[in-house]
Amino acid sequence: MKNVNKGDLLKEFRKNTFEVFRIERFIKNSMSSKNGYTTNLSAFIFTIRGRAQIEFDNEVYIAERGKVIHGCKNKNISFKVLGDEEFEYMNIYYMADKCIKHDSYMNSTFEFDVINYDEILKSLYELKEISSKQQLTSKVNLQIQTSLFLRELFTDHNYKKGLSEKDFTIDVSEFISQNYMEEITLGALSEKYGEKSNRISYLFNKYLNIRPIDYLIQCRMTAAYKLLNEGFAVKEVSKKIGYNDEFYFSRLFKKSFGVTPSKLKKG
Repeated sequence: MKNVNKGDLLKEFRKNTFEVFRIERFIKNSMSSKNGYTTNLSAFIFTIRGRAQIEFDNEVYIAERGKVIHGCKNKNISFKVLGDEEFEYMNIYYMADKCIKHDSYMNSTFEFDVINYDEILKSLYELKEISSKQQLTSKVNLQIQTSLFLRELFTDHNYKKGLSEKDFTIDVSEFISQNYMEEITLGALSEKYGEKSNRISYLFNKYLNIRPIDYLIQCRMTAAYKLLNEGFAVKEVSKKIGYNDEFYFSRLFKKSFGVTPSKLKKG
């Protein structure tokens, strides 16, 4: 069983290409045959309900809620449902790059715990919906959304232990820049990353020379400037970037660019 460092896991899926094939849901009961088969893809296995013993060659894992199991290709896999309850689970199937090392995470079996498991399953069901569609655009969207999903999966409260201070700070800043339109507070970041609020602020000042809230405002104002030049109304832009109060947005915009949004639109 491969030991998991989530920082290394995150880096591997960032740096290497992989192709998402599909997402499937299965149900097995205690009467299901234990006869196995040889895997031809890598997969993340998510338990929805019940428990089961999953064996890859001679490695045994216990599948249950709150835990994710990863299987790789060319392994003999078998299932044994534990208890009377059916074992329901969902798999993300993917193919790793052929050039990746044999002892990489993508080519290994391993498991790790997930803290926010209910939220992860909610996102997984959304991916399943995308996977069920046959259009080419849906396949492209599935690849993109699964990559984002896996990144979120790997960045729970424990992943930061495998990252340097600088990498951690960059990761938080990237989260803000990609989700600026959402309600993001320092307290929310603290809860998401399992780090004290003042520690996050300290790291932002140390490596980015800016406070997290100011970085969020900077991201929002940059997006607002672009949207205003594209012809969107001030009120619409305000909502798109995360402000329900357009007057508060206007004050922030003027502070950033020296002109109000309405005057910018007038030229």
